Amino acid sequence: MPEKRDYGGWLHRILNEYHSTVRDGTVTERAQFDGDQLGRAQLDREQLLRAISAKVFDDELRKNAAALGFYVRWQKVIPAYLEWANAREQLGWQFVFGEQAFSRELALDQDQGTITLHGRIDRIDQNTDGERAVLDYKTNNVAALKGKLKDGEDHQLPFYGLLSDVPVAAANYVALELTRDKARDKTGDVEAPHYADWQGALQRQIAGTMSAVRQGAALPANGVESVCQYCDVRGLCRKGAW
Repeated sequence: MPEKRDYGGWLHRILNEYHSTVRDGTVTERAQFDGDQLGRAQLDREQLLRAISAKVFDDELRKNAAALGFYVRWQKVIPAYLEWANAREQLGWQFVFGEQAFSRELALDQDQGTITLHGRIDRIDQNTDGERAVLDYKTNNVAALKGKLKDGEDHQLPFYGLLSDVPVAAANYVALELTRDKARDKTGDVEAPHYADWQGALQRQIAGTMSAVRQGAALPANGVESVCQYCDVRGLCRKGAW
């Protein structure tokens, strides 16, 4: 049966193709119009996103009809997502690229050599001042993403900043689930606080911890259950049997 992680993967493919197409100018540019023309331009974009979505989900439905539930779920999100994306564009942010793999060498402490960081960034935007931002899509609503950042345990956004080949000034989780707000369905984004400081702290933590590991430091199993359940080697610490 399709799982939520499959759904997330399909949306990543859809949104990367959609924003790449808009960036390359092969769909009506929203900023050129006003009034009725603006409405027509927005419709062009919605038609494009729905067509790309249909193509991706048709392929999946031929493999497993159970993907239909996820398709219906996404169709309900499309208008709210486009409202958010168009509003972000009006603020001066433009899609640069998406779904790009990066790697970077990171020097460790005490001359312990280097390690290589690997990752794939969902999306990079750039504003009119030339600043760049990392965006990461999540199949959660805005409230859940605010909680994710508030608990301070998720370091995905600063890690992507360390991976980027150019400095990144900001980072946001983008909600791909609906939230009911004032009788309207909305999506949105949540910006990481103190992003530059967070990147620096994470870099120091990685370098310090991995340096210690290379010098023989023990690795206590101190993860929380919500993380440990995904560990491929949890049998080594046998935390579930403690």
